[in-house]
Amino acid sequence: MLKRNLISLLLSILASGLLAQDAYDTSILLHEVNINSYRYTHFSAGNKIQEIDSLSLSNQTSNSLAEAISNLTTLYLKSYGISGNSSISLRGTSASHTAVLWNGINLQDPLNGGSNLELIPLLAVNTIKIQYGGSGALFGSGAIGGAIILESKLPLQLGFHSNVSLGTGSFGRYFGNIAVQNSGEKLATSLRIFYQKENNDFPFINTQQFGHPETKQTNAVAEYYGISQDNHLSISKTQRLNTHLWFQKSNRELPPNMTILQSKQQQSDAFFRFSMDYSLSKSTIDWLTRFGLLYSKLNYTDSLSAIYAEHQSQSALFETELNFKKYKNHLFNFGMHERMDWGISANFSETKSRNNLALLLSYQFLSPSKNFQLAASIRQEVINIKWSQPTPSIGWKFSLNHHFQLEGKASFNYRQPTFNDLYWQDGFAHGNLDLLPESAWAEDLSFSYLNETYQQLFKFRFTAFNSYIKNLILWMPIDGIWMPINQKEVWSRGIETDVDYKIKLESIQLSFNLKGSYNPSTLEKNAENESDLSLKKQLIYTPKQQVRAQFSLIHAYG
Repeated sequence: MLKRNLISLLLSILASGLLAQDAYDTSILLHEVNINSYRYTHFSAGNKIQEIDSLSLSNQTSNSLAEAISNLTTLYLKSYGISGNSSISLRGTSASHTAVLWNGINLQDPLNGGSNLELIPLLAVNTIKIQYGGSGALFGSGAIGGAIILESKLPLQLGFHSNVSLGTGSFGRYFGNIAVQNSGEKLATSLRIFYQKENNDFPFINTQQFGHPETKQTNAVAEYYGISQDNHLSISKTQRLNTHLWFQKSNRELPPNMTILQSKQQQSDAFFRFSMDYSLSKSTIDWLTRFGLLYSKLNYTDSLSAIYAEHQSQSALFETELNFKKYKNHLFNFGMHERMDWGISANFSETKSRNNLALLLSYQFLSPSKNFQLAASIRQEVINIKWSQPTPSIGWKFSLNHHFQLEGKASFNYRQPTFNDLYWQDGFAHGNLDLLPESAWAEDLSFSYLNETYQQLFKFRFTAFNSYIKNLILWMPIDGIWMPINQKEVWSRGIETDVDYKIKLESIQLSFNLKGSYNPSTLEKNAENESDLSLKKQLIYTPKQQVRAQFSLIHAYG
């Protein structure tokens, strides 16, 4: 990641300051059910969930989601900057094993199964949560490693706020953001417009060229712009309506590697995303229904090689869920999700489609003493009229007292082959219609401690996890043609620690955060024509140990 000496001009129009504070509640709630809090809120007992606080996010508004995660968490990202892709490795898994949810909608591309975090500007959302561990029962295919949860929340009765941010930095970096929000008694609405451009013409020593000359990066200009618009309407005391719209376009030059003198490769990406949800909350039931549309288009050109390629994906989805809360200490959730995906590519023989119908059932129990919570879920998906393997999960949370808490979870998770895995065709590679879904059992066990007073807060969490992935899809050369096969097996396990300390001294607040992880992730079975030298070895691009420490000081004036 390049160092940027950023000179920023911040223009705030009728903006008010916000001091973020972490709230930590040791009680386990059951009936304070907000239907717009998604399923993970009530049925993810045993999962580790990390929320990036609003103060940290406020210092990252000109950055992408990839930069924010890299700066604020210990998660490992395979990042090539704004000119390339940024993908996440969550607990030793790949990008296609991490669901990215935007207001409840999975953004993983049906063609390649990934989501480029570099193309998600932080300004487009205001809440980021990371759920660690398998979440297939809650989120379906692709949540083997965990999930990144993005939300655009709009509280009522906050009045009018607007903010304009302009900035410039090294190597031809320019950005501009406009955010306007109006929040009344029944209606809250927001509009965000963002733009960023980087020339990326930085100098470097090219060790792959004769004489190791100093040269400048070429063909590396990247530009993106977009708009997001959100509305929250309180129809009555029991009814809510939300809409979310997000349009974005990017143009990127793809720079040459160090062995190539010239590149004319370019890639443009455009997407449109829309969701609308309606909720009704009564004394014994909560009902939510959601509708969404996704469209994505990628164009790739290389004038030197006379290559032009276009790939499109489209998705339409409908979801409905019912929370039944008539009986004290018991909460039931019934749901039906249907999603239709279409893939269009010059490398497909025709437009491909996939229909995914999911039936969901979840149950939560809270003991009368409110110190024990049990959550169980099962998801059954029917894909193109074929029944897939059910994905169950069970988790629990036990509070020993006001300070100590134990949690545990076991789950089965899977990932469907992507459209590229199944249908790709060209002169060098083709897909495989006989592929099986990847599958994994995962287990988590956590211990946490909390000590909170009026002036101080101390939190500690220790988590041990285990996951074994079978039928891992790998592209291999077979008789001179590359094709995907189910061959590999990967064992990911490890521990994670989180320490938070905060103290408030009159007008000063000090905070310290320490996060660490130890994650052996090894290949247990390889492909038939692969060397055994990689067996039992750490996966490439997957760090075994990571540590991050952060210190902050906040001084309140006036």
